[in-house]
Amino acid sequence: MNKKILLIIVAVLIIAIVAVVVITKSGKQNGTSDNKSLKNVEIAKEIYGFSAVIKKIDDKVLTLEGSIPVASGEPVKATVKALVTDQTKIASLKFPTEIKDKTKPVYPEETALKLSDLKVGDNINIASVINISDNIKNNTQFSLNSIFIIEQ
Repeated sequence: MNKKILLIIVAVLIIAIVAVVVITKSGKQNGTSDNKSLKNVEIAKEIYGFSAVIKKIDDKVLTLEGSIPVASGEPVKATVKALVTDQTKIASLKFPTEIKDKTKPVYPEETALKLSDLKVGDNINIASVINISDNIKNNTQFSLNSIFIIEQ
């Protein structure tokens, strides 16, 4: 009888371990990513900006989950850290919903923001004046030139 209970416990443990491995692998295949996966992907040699979601704000450092451009194919998701400096331009952009004169260029309405206006979950577009490709590949922090929240 004790052997039977021991076999049942061992079987349950094996099933639990297999379930954890399967769930972990399927999560990474469904677009969640840590930056270890970037080491196996050839990201674009020049990156000056991308779209991202703010995941964490720690003083002047933003943790972003972004769509990183690759050399060929669809962008990959990765988490990066970016520094907001005193020179970083932060603004929201709102595009007009109605265009009255279609012969003139359409410009978005820009509203200046402060770092304190940003919040976790904001969808943003970031830009840097320097190539940040190596920073992304090596998982090192980089400075931002501008942050734009695109309003609908």
